[in-house]
Amino acid sequence: MDGIKLSKSINDEIEELVDKYQFNFELIKRLSFTYGLQKTSTLIASLKEHTQYLPIRVNTQITTASKLIKTLKEKEIIAKQHPDFDEAILVEISKNEVIPRKEKTITLNYKRPLNSVLLGVGVGSNDFEYTDELSIGDEISLLDKRGDVVGNGILMMNVSDLEEKKKGIAIKITESKYKIPNINGLKEYLRGQFIPQTIPSMLIGASVKLKAKDRLLDFNTDIGEILTHIWQRNSEVKDLKIIAQRSTAHKLSKFNENIKRLRMYKAPIERENLNLSEFTKKYNKDETFDWIIANPPSSDMGLRPKIFEMVRENQLLEFSRRQRRFLIHAARLLKPGGTIFYTTNSLDPAENEGNIQFAIEELNLTVEKQEIFHGMKCSARFPGSEFLQYFYPDVHDTPGQFIAKLTK
Repeated sequence: MDGIKLSKSINDEIEELVDKYQFNFELIKRLSFTYGLQKTSTLIASLKEHTQYLPIRVNTQITTASKLIKTLKEKEIIAKQHPDFDEAILVEISKNEVIPRKEKTITLNYKRPLNSVLLGVGVGSNDFEYTDELSIGDEISLLDKRGDVVGNGILMMNVSDLEEKKKGIAIKITESKYKIPNINGLKEYLRGQFIPQTIPSMLIGASVKLKAKDRLLDFNTDIGEILTHIWQRNSEVKDLKIIAQRSTAHKLSKFNENIKRLRMYKAPIERENLNLSEFTKKYNKDETFDWIIANPPSSDMGLRPKIFEMVRENQLLEFSRRQRRFLIHAARLLKPGGTIFYTTNSLDPAENEGNIQFAIEELNLTVEKQEIFHGMKCSARFPGSEFLQYFYPDVHDTPGQFIAKLTK
């Protein structure tokens, strides 16, 4: 795409989308080349909104979906069974169509993701522009760069605290665009009866069917949604070896917290706080894996809801290069006949089908048909591309996510 010149009319249309949605020009240009302007507009419009439901996965080692739905109903939380996954529940989310504008306002900085404001999470002193007219206790409207209200809150710091960039919550949100039940505060959550998890993520967990003595690797594990789901479905299988790899200790600590909360004490999960090279050096000589979940860092452009998205083209391409390194290491560690599930929270081809084509041509991997296919096919054309699966936010009421199944 570098060096491609767009006609003035297309440039103008992209600029209109930039202004309307607060997304980076380069990102919209890339998406437009792949999906067309109309589809790009509907995709971004969906990314600006929350899903209609919040999916949670029931820990069936402790309770059942029907029991949990009944308990939630007693707490006046509306939920229903997912039509395709027995262990999935959909919690209803309500939306404030209009948030009243307060007399005093602040404008959010676009320095880091602030999408949690839409969900009622407070902001810090670095997250907005302030004036000397503000005082502790002021009711304030939070504005995006267009001047639209994205939430209301109460100022919790004085101006001197803001000038010093004091840590902590500077504005406590009192009105947000979406009303989401505080499910993480429920005793059922604390007792490990469920975990929030996206439907595409559950699809991966439901697709892994272990057999005795299988070795499973969760490459770049997050907080354990997929891995605990796999264990939940395969806990009766004997002599398993399961490894969660993450180069940052903080993420592994979050993973450990979830294992403890879900009461999966018997899960034979080993933790490895190693980077890619260190991990491959340790395991490549004497161990190979039957299954690898490869969820490398991505642009996360598919996550929703968003106030804005400022990721640039060079950043997308850097993510793609990093993801290829994950695939290279995964291919080395995979046993012949083994399976890799590769997934990203991105809608950009460079992070998705572009990397899969690289895996085919350079790593001698093969794309396999996915047994569970609830998404849509991509437009790429190469061997096995018809088996690649996209979840589009404007179609599936999910985050934007890509899934590929590869074998060696």
